[in-house]
Amino acid sequence: MSKGKKILLTLAVPAALFLAYNLFWAASVWYTYKDYWTAVPKQHGRHYAFDEQNQVTYNVKTPNYLSFTGNLGITDGNKAVLLIWPSLYNRSFTYGISIQDETGAYEIYINEDLEAVTGYEEEQEVIQRNHAEIERLVQLAQEKFF
Repeated sequence: MSKGKKILLTLAVPAALFLAYNLFWAASVWYTYKDYWTAVPKQHGRHYAFDEQNQVTYNVKTPNYLSFTGNLGITDGNKAVLLIWPSLYNRSFTYGISIQDETGAYEIYINEDLEAVTGYEEEQEVIQRNHAEIERLVQLAQEKFF
């Protein structure tokens, strides 16, 4: 093999692998997020919508280029934010809440039963104090996204 062909092959293989990874990434993101984009249409370059009736804002954060981590969000604008991270390959989700109440600000991973996944008593107390608002956001997210 000539020196020119070796150089061409050395450049072509990584370029082909990079192209394949880009195609895989684009297909994965499209497949995972297409239904969420329909639920929350793009406005001003972002997928978000304000629900006047329930006084909440929904958003869909698509993964950044070549990243696989995006999220769905719903916030009441004052006290609570519910984040949902969809899995790319199955219909499973990771949930988290961000709560600001009279005792401080908290970011807690929760399960589908609205319990802190870490099992820390302080986190469970925060969830219990704010259970009604968390449950409301989860219900609205279920109606909007699923």
